[in-house]
Amino acid sequence: MEFNQEVLIEAPREEVWKLIWNVEEFAGCVPGVTSVSKIDETHYDVTVEQKISFLKAKFDIRIEVQEQREPEFIRTLGEGKDSKIGASLKQTNEVRLKEVSEGETQVTIHSTVDVFGKLGSLGFSVIKNQANKIFKDFAQNVKAKLE
Repeated sequence: MEFNQEVLIEAPREEVWKLIWNVEEFAGCVPGVTSVSKIDETHYDVTVEQKISFLKAKFDIRIEVQEQREPEFIRTLGEGKDSKIGASLKQTNEVRLKEVSEGETQVTIHSTVDVFGKLGSLGFSVIKNQANKIFKDFAQNVKAKLE
């Protein structure tokens, strides 16, 4: 599944970049994130809990920063599973920061997510609806921190 999202943040690009690199604070903007642990400069363990349709999932995800170009681009790879419900996921995220003006930044996120097991059986539309809701809440949380 592929997702593309955009949000305009009323903050300079450098401030948005600083938030992204404060991983604990940035992850705290994502609804459902319950913990973040830094392993090293490019690896993080994240726990995410989400209710999707009738399933409640708790994923332990290892995230790797694969590429970065400060202050404009970052690519991450995440893999995780929820053993309790027999589900797993693999995701790549590309985040681009474009300076629209001195005080505005366009954030574009392109995500590819593969979901397996019980959660994958729910279908694209159910997962996409939940992903859109998560992004909307995430964007509001980022705006609240920066604007």
